[in-house]
Amino acid sequence: MTVGAAGEYAKYRAAAADTGSFDAVGLPVDGYYDELVNDSGRLRPLWAELSAEFLEQGRDGLHALDARVRRRIEDDGITYTDLGGDANEPAAPRPWRLDPIPLLLDAADWQGLEAGVVQRSRLLDALLADVYGPRRTLTAGLLPPQVVFGCRGYVRAAHGISLPGRHQLFLHACDISRRSDGGFRVLADWAQAPSGAGYALADRRVVSAAIPAAFELASPLPLNPFMRAMRLMLVEAAPPAAAEEPVVVVLSPGPHSETAFDQAYLASVLGFPLVENADLVVRDGRLWMRSLGTLKQVDVVLRRVDAEFSDPLDLRPDSRLGVVGLVEVLRRGAVTVVNTLGSGLLESPALAAFLPELSRALLDQDLILPSVETYWGGDDSQHTKLLADLPRLILRSTVDDATVFGSLLTRPQLDEWRDRITAEGWKWVGQEPARFSVAPAVAGSGELAAAPVAVRLFSLAGRVGYRVMAGGLGQLHQRTGPDGMIGEATAKDVWVRAAPAAVPATEIPEEHERRAPVLPTLDVISSPRVLNDLFWMGRYAERAEAAVRLLGATHDRYQDYRYRPWMEGAEAMPILIAALGHMTGTTPPPPRKTPPQPDSTGPSPDGVAADPYPAGQQQNSSDQRQSEGDLSQSQGSSGQTQGSGGQSQSQSSGGQSQSQGSGGQWQSQGTPSPELSAAARRREFSDQPTVPIALPGASRRDHGYLVSLTVDRELPGSLAFAIERYGKAARAVRDQLSPDTWMILGAIDRALSEYRGARRDRGAALSAVHSRALAALLSLSGIDAESTVRDTGWHVMDIGRRLERGLALSSLLAAALTDSYPDPVTRVVTEAVLQASVSAVSYRRRHGDSVRVAALAGLLLFDAGNPRSLAYQLERLEADFLALPAASGSSRPQRLLTDAQRMLRRVDPADLEVTDSAGCRTELAELLDGVHLRLRKISESFETTRLSVPREIQPLWGSTRVVE
Repeated sequence: MTVGAAGEYAKYRAAAADTGSFDAVGLPVDGYYDELVNDSGRLRPLWAELSAEFLEQGRDGLHALDARVRRRIEDDGITYTDLGGDANEPAAPRPWRLDPIPLLLDAADWQGLEAGVVQRSRLLDALLADVYGPRRTLTAGLLPPQVVFGCRGYVRAAHGISLPGRHQLFLHACDISRRSDGGFRVLADWAQAPSGAGYALADRRVVSAAIPAAFELASPLPLNPFMRAMRLMLVEAAPPAAAEEPVVVVLSPGPHSETAFDQAYLASVLGFPLVENADLVVRDGRLWMRSLGTLKQVDVVLRRVDAEFSDPLDLRPDSRLGVVGLVEVLRRGAVTVVNTLGSGLLESPALAAFLPELSRALLDQDLILPSVETYWGGDDSQHTKLLADLPRLILRSTVDDATVFGSLLTRPQLDEWRDRITAEGWKWVGQEPARFSVAPAVAGSGELAAAPVAVRLFSLAGRVGYRVMAGGLGQLHQRTGPDGMIGEATAKDVWVRAAPAAVPATEIPEEHERRAPVLPTLDVISSPRVLNDLFWMGRYAERAEAAVRLLGATHDRYQDYRYRPWMEGAEAMPILIAALGHMTGTTPPPPRKTPPQPDSTGPSPDGVAADPYPAGQQQNSSDQRQSEGDLSQSQGSSGQTQGSGGQSQSQSSGGQSQSQGSGGQWQSQGTPSPELSAAARRREFSDQPTVPIALPGASRRDHGYLVSLTVDRELPGSLAFAIERYGKAARAVRDQLSPDTWMILGAIDRALSEYRGARRDRGAALSAVHSRALAALLSLSGIDAESTVRDTGWHVMDIGRRLERGLALSSLLAAALTDSYPDPVTRVVTEAVLQASVSAVSYRRRHGDSVRVAALAGLLLFDAGNPRSLAYQLERLEADFLALPAASGSSRPQRLLTDAQRMLRRVDPADLEVTDSAGCRTELAELLDGVHLRLRKISESFETTRLSVPREIQPLWGSTRVVE
C-alpha cells in the first residue's frame, strides 16, 4: 500500500470509529462492525483483492470514479422525486445519488441472509393468508386483534380474496443492518408495494459500466435471473379463467410519484406496460386496458399504488389514483393484483414484537433473522419496558405513520407521552434505534470516507418457495445535524461474491423456464394517455429542432453584422428576428428608434433613456408566459391577419426597422461609412453608457433575445422550454423509450448549463450551445427513425412531428417571404430560411446562385421528394393516419388533410412571386395561412377525437381525509 493510500486508510478508520460508535438517533453504542477491516485492523479477505481498485486510488482517482458514476446516472436519466416540498406544485425529479464503491457480501454471510429472508417471507405469507382467511392466529391469541384491525394497512374489503397458487405474498422486501457481532437485524418489512428493485438493477448497470475492471474481478452474482423469474411468476399468477396468453400491467401512481423511475424501469425490464388509473376501466365484471378504439382485458396487475387508494368505490372515496370497481373484479376472481390488497398490514411495526412466537406456531421454526427490539404498548410486560426506556426508543404509531424520537423529548414531553401510552398503549410501539455497520464510501471531495450502511433485500414467490435477489439496494446513510441522527441516504450497489454452483432450493426449475409459454406481442403503447404523451414528444422534439436551426441561422447573421453594419444585407437582421418571434410565438425586442427619446421608464443615472431590453433579458409579457406549450395558436393568429389584410406579422413587428412607407416600397435609411459604423457598433456593444446611434443590423437587444430563446426554460417557444416539456412527456412514458433517450437529454441539459457558466466570448458559447443541441436532437430523430418499432405509438409520435414541422415551416415562410425586399436583403433572408430548413445544398444544386421565391417555394412547399417540404409532411401525415387502428380515411383530421393537399396542388409556383401594390405576395400569404390553419385544426381534432383521456377522477362523495 502506498504512502498516500495509507494516509487515506488511516482517515477512513478514524471516520469509521467516529460514525460507527453511535446508533441511528446519535446515542452511543458499545461497538460497531466494519465491512472493510476486521477487529485487528486488517482488510477483510473479501476486500483484499479489490483494494487497488478503490482504496489505493487516492483523492483524484476516487473523485474521477465518482464523476463517472454521476455522468452515467445523468446519461441514464435515473431520478428520484422528493415530495417534501410544496404540496400544490409537483416536485421536480432530481438525479439519483449512488456511491461508486459497492457493498460486498461473502458467501457465508449471503447464505445466512438468504435463508433468513426466505423464512421471513414464508412466515409473512402464512400470516397474510390467515388474517384474511380463517384467522386462527387471532382466535388462538397469538396476535391481538388491535394489532390487526387497528392497523392502517388492514383492508377489510380484502377479506376472502385470495391469489391463485400457493402464496398470497408475491413480493417481499426487508431492510437489514448488521450489528457489532456481525449478525443481522431486520429494520422494516415492506409488503404494501415494495419499491427499489428497479433502482437495484439500474445501480448495477451504472456501477458495472463505471468500474468494469473491478466488476470483472469481483464477479458478483447477477440480478437478471431474479427479474426473469418475476416475469414468469407474474404470468403464472393469472386467474384460471384467463386466456392462454395473459396480459400483465404495472399500475403506477404516475410520473410525479417518489419512485416513478423505479416503476418505469422495472416495467421496461419486465416488458409489461406501465399504466395509470386513466388507462384502466372496469366493464362487465372485468378489468380492461384502454387502447386506441378498443379495450384489452387485463389479467394480472403488479400494483405500485397503495391499497387504500386502489379503488375509490370500495376503499378510499377521495382517491384519484385508483380504478373504480377494482375490488369487485377481485372478488369475482377475474383479475390478480399483486401484492394483494391488504398486504400493507405486514408493514405494521407492532408485528415485529410477535414474529418470534408466530414463527414457532406457523412454521415450527425459530426466527433466523430477528427484528430490532420492539415493545408493544398493549402488552403489560412490554408496556412497562416501553415506558422505562422511552428516552432512548423510537416511538412508532400502529394506526398511522407518526414517529417520535424519545431522545429529542424534554422531560415534560416525556411525561406527556407516558400518559398517552398509558391511556392508549395499543396504538404505540417502542423500537430500539437501528445500529449500522460502516462501509467505505466516497465523500463529495473525493476522499475515502466511512458511513453507516444498510441493505434492502427482495424475495419473490415461486412455484415451490421464495427466491431472493442475489444482491439488493444498498442504503448508505449520512449523519445530519448536531445530534448525529441518521438523515439522507445514498444508494449502493450490493455485490454478492458467492460460488454460483450451489443452486438454491427455491430456484425455479430450468425445465419450467424452457416450457414457459411464448408471451403475446402486444401493442402496449396504445393507451390514449400514453399516445398523447408520445404525440407531444414528437411535437416538442420537432419544435426544439426548428427553433435551434433558425436560432443558429439568425445568430450566424448576427455575428456577421455585429460590428459590420455597412455590409450588404445588414437590414435583414430585423426581418430574421421578427421571423423568430413569429415562428416561436414570442415577442421580439422592438427596433431602435432614431433618436432615442426618454420614455416613462425614466432616464438612467447617466441621463440616457433606459433600454427596455437589456442584453440577455427578454420581455416578460403575459402573452409569452403561456401555460401550455402549444404555440400554434399564437403562430396561427398572424396567419389569419395575412389572409384578410394582406399584411404579415413581420411587417407589424419589424416594420419600423424596414422603414416601409405607405406605398410599401423599401426605403433605405442610408448606409453610414464603415468607420462611423464600426465606432458606433463598438459603443453599442460596450459597457460604457452612451447615446446609441440607430443602425441597421444586429443589436445587443437582439443578442439578448437570442439568448432568451435558447436558455430560458420559463419562456414558451424557447429551445430550453421545448426540451423541458419533451423531458416531462418522456418521463411519463419512460418504460416505452430507449435508455439512450436520457443520455441525449442529459447532453442538451449540460450544454445549456455550460452556457450559463460561460464568462468570455458569449457569442462563441451560444453557437456551441446551438451546435450541441442540434446534434443531440438529430440523435433523437435517429433513434425514432432507426430504432423504434413502427407500431401505433410510433405513428402517433410521427404525426406530432409532421404537424409541428409543417406549422413551423409555414410560419417561417409567412414571416420571411411574404413581403418583398431589396435583392441583397432578400438574398440574406432566403439563405437563412434555406439553412433553417436544411435545404441550402439542394437549392444551390438546382438553382445555383439565383434567388427566386418561386424556386424556393418549389423546393420547400411542393417537392414531395424533399423530407423538409410541406408536401412531404402532408404525405407522411396521410400515411400515418391510415396506419392507425380503425382508420376510416374519412375522419375529420383526414378530411382537413385532404383539403390542405388540394390547396397545394391548385397553386402555380410562379404565381407566388406576384406582389400587390403594398409589396406583399398575397398568393403566397393566403396559401401559407390556409395550410397553417388546417394543420392547427388537424392537431386539435386529432387530440380531441383519438387522444382524449378520461377526466381526472373526482371523489365519489365527500372527502374524509386529505390525500397527501
